[in-house]
Amino acid sequence: MNSFVESRQASGGIPTVWSIGGVDPTALAGISADNRAIAVSGAHGVNIVTSVTAQNSNTFLSQTEISIDALTQQWLALSQQCKPVVIKIGLLVSVEQVQWLGEQLRQLKEAQIAANEANVWVIYDPVLRASSDDEPIIAAMINAIKNCVLPWVDLLTPNLPEALLLTNMSADHAFIKQDNLNDFSQQLSAEFNCQVLLKGGHVADVFSNDNPQQWCFDYYARSQSLNAVSYVPEPAYQFVIRQPYSDNDNRRGSGCILASLIAGFVANDYTFCDAILLSNGVMNKAYENANVLGSFRGGALSLSLSINHKNLPVIDSFNGVTTQDIVDTHLPYANCPKHLGLYPVVDSIAWLERLLKQGVKTIQLRIKAPTSQGVEDAIVIAIALGKAFEARVFINDFWQLAIKYDAYGVHLGQEDLHSADLNAIKNAGLRLGLSTHGIFEAQWASQFKPSYMAIGHIYATQTKDMPSRPQGLKKLDTQVAIFDTKLPLVAIGGITASRVSDVVASDIGSVALVTAITKAINPDEVTQSLLALVGEGDVHE
Repeated sequence: MNSFVESRQASGGIPTVWSIGGVDPTALAGISADNRAIAVSGAHGVNIVTSVTAQNSNTFLSQTEISIDALTQQWLALSQQCKPVVIKIGLLVSVEQVQWLGEQLRQLKEAQIAANEANVWVIYDPVLRASSDDEPIIAAMINAIKNCVLPWVDLLTPNLPEALLLTNMSADHAFIKQDNLNDFSQQLSAEFNCQVLLKGGHVADVFSNDNPQQWCFDYYARSQSLNAVSYVPEPAYQFVIRQPYSDNDNRRGSGCILASLIAGFVANDYTFCDAILLSNGVMNKAYENANVLGSFRGGALSLSLSINHKNLPVIDSFNGVTTQDIVDTHLPYANCPKHLGLYPVVDSIAWLERLLKQGVKTIQLRIKAPTSQGVEDAIVIAIALGKAFEARVFINDFWQLAIKYDAYGVHLGQEDLHSADLNAIKNAGLRLGLSTHGIFEAQWASQFKPSYMAIGHIYATQTKDMPSRPQGLKKLDTQVAIFDTKLPLVAIGGITASRVSDVVASDIGSVALVTAITKAINPDEVTQSLLALVGEGDVHE
């Protein structure tokens, strides 16, 4: 976790997102909509106003540009009271405003580097609606954005028409085809040296497609050149997400609201990938029943984090791989009970047998760096013990041996999905548990229809170095609310005996412990107290 977030949380504060953009009097777009979206994440939105518009969903009447002096005073006022964790940029109305903002961002970023402070993330949703039809003015605006603002942006969220403007391309350019927008997003990321979320809601309009648009595809890209930048560890460098295309007319402000939701979740220490997926879920739920506002079109007036897995977009590809590339996902894996109860993870037969005798009914054998013969002998004994005690014994990693000796189930990490034969595990009738480290990986794992899904790591761990950061209880609550009705869930990672009651409060069906029992002074007593607190799980299947 970065030092700025740590210090903010230690002082009991909430993260602040600066929203820079225009005022829409209907509050369906602009900074009013931004603040509403940011609040959903639990962050606080503050504003720098670039323009005051007179408009509604049917008519644009006028626009009043805010002076550079007034912008500077707004920036100073916010800087004195609430440093930003994320800056979200929307409408900029002139070259002068773009140049001013670019200079502010340059000074801010360079001061942070000099002071060794945590990075302030910048998310830019380019609202490229030129107020003039004068092509030289439009060209000057685009040139200023590319030279002054984009060098400081961490995530760019254009729709396809905006992306074409930024690259001086047209829809009939040889490179721009509907079936290679994934490549186009990669090109954008490399050209502008930032993460890119290319939104696909206008694809049918750009390509003049007469067929109704059934799906909306969004394309995320993080150029390999960004690896050296101190980004939050992201699960993906490329993904494509798919969600049903909404033909609801009440969608004003969708672009700025999505970017603001992402900003709020990133400010709350979600990865960009997690924030993008979660934000789309919130948007999808909000537009299910979006209604008119007064006489004209409405927008996302019912934003809420109360969503479920059906609201999340499908991950069509993850780093260039689809679920179909790995496994036939039409049929789920063998069922587990909804509640697996107390779930110790042990590294020896001695511990496994001891805990089974204590009444544990779900347990995992995880042997690291074993000899080949030693691990095979241990797995044979573990499976036999599981059957003797009518317990659910999962074998970590060694799926071939688990199949060979008819284990109850296998547990795999995300890194194992490309090397294990998931079809063989399914065809053998074994249960499959998959590890996840956030919303994005959880949605990806759920698409394989595993028997259960492990959410981790909840706290900092002592057993191994993790590339991701601890989820924490708040994120655990969110993931349980989203995925609990889809498949059994297990919390894991850094959970000590004293923390179990807090984890159980999330209503999760199982708690996995790696060292809380095996390193206890009185492990048998601890096991009994934890069984009383968590339970042994539902009836064996």
